[in-house]
Amino acid sequence: MMALKLKQYRVKAGLTQAVLAKAVGVSQPNYQRWESGAAPVPEDKLKKLAKALKTGVDVLQGTHPPINAGFYDRSVGEDLNYYGEVAIHFRGEGKPILLSISDGAFSRLHRCLQSGAVFVTVESLANQTVIIRTQAIADLYFSSEAYDDYGPEHDNYEDHVDLQMPDPRDWEIVEAIACDGVGLEDFSEADIQRITERIMITDEQYEKLVADGLITSENLEAERAKNQEETDRIYALAMQVTYQFSNGCRRSVGLVDVDELFEAFQPLLEDVDDEMGEDLIRLPVERWHRIAFINKHALDYVMLPTHRFDRGRIEMEAKFLDEPV
Repeated sequence: MMALKLKQYRVKAGLTQAVLAKAVGVSQPNYQRWESGAAPVPEDKLKKLAKALKTGVDVLQGTHPPINAGFYDRSVGEDLNYYGEVAIHFRGEGKPILLSISDGAFSRLHRCLQSGAVFVTVESLANQTVIIRTQAIADLYFSSEAYDDYGPEHDNYEDHVDLQMPDPRDWEIVEAIACDGVGLEDFSEADIQRITERIMITDEQYEKLVADGLITSENLEAERAKNQEETDRIYALAMQVTYQFSNGCRRSVGLVDVDELFEAFQPLLEDVDDEMGEDLIRLPVERWHRIAFINKHALDYVMLPTHRFDRGRIEMEAKFLDEPV
């Protein structure tokens, strides 16, 4: 976790490893061991790193308080304040999608839809980065929080997860839980418990619900199954790449290496003309064991886990920063 945060904030500051190492008074190889996680950062150096990167020690350590969405609270900033939903319907056979978005996501998408871009992107408050082919859109509805329904097909957005959880650290925890606990050692017990209680109903909670008469023992298994489906949808938001074609076919693939995830789909965001770039997107699903080639002109959209796509962006930008001149 510390390694990821160091790289993230170094890239954000636009600093090479050598420049940051000099700022805190160590050699570049010594700093590189901290960033890779091969060696712990001494406490006195941690304070210097935080100062050089203009952030807090708790942020670098990943121990800061949770980042939460705001509701009617513009003080949290436009990228955290809940706007409402965007419902997107497609020209072909594909199912519509519904996303909970921030004020900032609304403003950016509203602007991009009028720019003539081949693909537009929107980030939800539930860890979804969705890249949409504009020619595939039939119509798109923004519904602010003043509305009690979601666009013109309120009850027909089957896969919507009503969750506003914008902290990437929380999604790293969700991913670790979904992967049988691998990686949970990087997080505090309090954070793990907080996320567990948010994404699932525990055995202890079920026992209390039955004891309080809110669920009958006869209906317990049916309730477990229904709630497990919701938890599985949340797991998918942390782990899966989903894409839909204009013929209605939808595919989902599991964890993709973050570098390859970013490299595959970032070019879509740079298309300014339908004739530019390659037609096929190469996506290594399981390294060389399984590789997909996706025709970008056949897409309705592709949905990516935001925390993983952003991690790929950080890795790519770090490589460019540290390349020898």
